[in-house]
Amino acid sequence: MSTIITKRQFPNYHKYEMELAGRPLTMEVGKLAELANAAVMVGYGATRVLVCATASPRPRDGIDFFPLSVDFEEKLYSVGRIPGSFNRREGRPGEKGILTSRVIDRPIRPLFPSDFRNDVSVMCTVMSVDHDCTPEIAALIGTSAALAISDIPWNGPVGALKVGLVDGKLVFNPDSEQRKVSDLDVTVVSTRKKVVMIEAGANEVPNDKMFEAIKMAHEENQKIIALIGEAAAKGAELIVFPELFIRSNCTR
Repeated sequence: MSTIITKRQFPNYHKYEMELAGRPLTMEVGKLAELANAAVMVGYGATRVLVCATASPRPRDGIDFFPLSVDFEEKLYSVGRIPGSFNRREGRPGEKGILTSRVIDRPIRPLFPSDFRNDVSVMCTVMSVDHDCTPEIAALIGTSAALAISDIPWNGPVGALKVGLVDGKLVFNPDSEQRKVSDLDVTVVSTRKKVVMIEAGANEVPNDKMFEAIKMAHEENQKIIALIGEAAAKGAELIVFPELFIRSNCTR
């Protein structure tokens, strides 16, 4: 007599929520991509990004660098479109996707141990897009969360936020209409103690206004870091292959 499984149980499933810039931010772990070292589905507004962090069990021989790869994959289905090519397939990554991969790589790479030589892959797949909630920020937050809850040695977590300047007022994660008229576009990534990356573009903005934007973003990032810290506290329950690594004594 065969047994029919009608509902799969996810004992390690957890969902974490907070409000970020007036919109709901959610992180779901323990349900998707269970063979990765860690996977997080980040929701920000109607934007959804699946972030998977995977590392090889052994270091690569004969190299003197850290083999980290970050891929930010944009899919046309995330905005409800079908590829227009003859084969109806996705093309190569666009300029925006390549630049976003670099923006994610830049703040997380220095936080790995200096002698770490295991291959590490971070894959960010955009599932759906809300034009008022940029998937780049969701991917950065998801990357931080995935690495924090995994068994991969990493000196995180980090928080990420965009700041705009609309009508003389600083705005966190401006929506699509605000971005059109904003005089400032700065992405701030920070740990608990300091800012680790700034990506900025602006019209003529006073120095004190720029400094205020960075300071405010760093303070707001602490709320994101606290949420990720809550998820990391339960990270041991979510590790699929705990025997692959010995967690280093990195201080978070």
